[in-house]
Amino acid sequence: MVEYRFFSQSDEKLIESSELPLTDGIAVAVRTTGFSPDEDEVLELAVVDFEGNELFSRVVKPQNKTEWEASDATGGIAPADVEEAPELYQFEEEISDIFEHASVVVAAHVPFVESMIEASWVTLPKHESFDIIARFLEAHSTADCPNEPAVAATPEGIAAYYGLREEGEALADRARLAAECYKAFVREHAQEREAKGADYWERYERRKFEETAEQRARDEIMAKRERNLNRMNGILWLCGGFIFTSLIIQLYQTGGDMGIMVALGIVAVFCYIRAVMNFVSK
Repeated sequence: MVEYRFFSQSDEKLIESSELPLTDGIAVAVRTTGFSPDEDEVLELAVVDFEGNELFSRVVKPQNKTEWEASDATGGIAPADVEEAPELYQFEEEISDIFEHASVVVAAHVPFVESMIEASWVTLPKHESFDIIARFLEAHSTADCPNEPAVAATPEGIAAYYGLREEGEALADRARLAAECYKAFVREHAQEREAKGADYWERYERRKFEETAEQRARDEIMAKRERNLNRMNGILWLCGGFIFTSLIIQLYQTGGDMGIMVALGIVAVFCYIRAVMNFVSK
């Protein structure tokens, strides 16, 4: 088993991870006909809340695949086991409602899980997702490479790192383990944040306040420069409009060609419009 250790995070990342929601979230796990998002389909979907309550758990029939090889992805579900099962899209409203009211959706390999669900004609509402594998690797190194982010992890390895284990063999138990790993991740970041001490975070807040004030001042200067530049450009466009207007007047007084006067008039109007746009722009 690979041993991991916490990897030094930026202050911003540490704050973000320590403030992730610990309530009203859900954890999702799937069993599929294989590991290809383009070819395989969902065989079973389980969703639990952060208290471990089962919100959804169904074995379903693939829409297109009728045969598949036994693998870790299937969890032992064979084609004969789902012949009479409903298809996942039949529960779209129920699934969408669960996702919509979740503060965060947790899963191992989120892109794969969500793409498989949506490939079954279940449109998921907009939601916040947390990929246990990806986020764990961002925040941890292997024990023998403490200065480098880890490059590989499994749900079992992450659970072992946090001293957790799967309580059963059902898919809902796998989802519960994902939820517990997520909560352990958040608490770990909260502990690392607290370990830096109140004085450190007071200095951090003061520094961020000063940086924000400096950035606001720079933005104000840039906005003022842009306003002045727009006014100068507006004056130039206005002068251009006056020049073309005077040419039209001269041509009219000397009986010039009407077509040329019309063309000059169009150019003059364009100049006035651009002048107004520059003057009114912020």
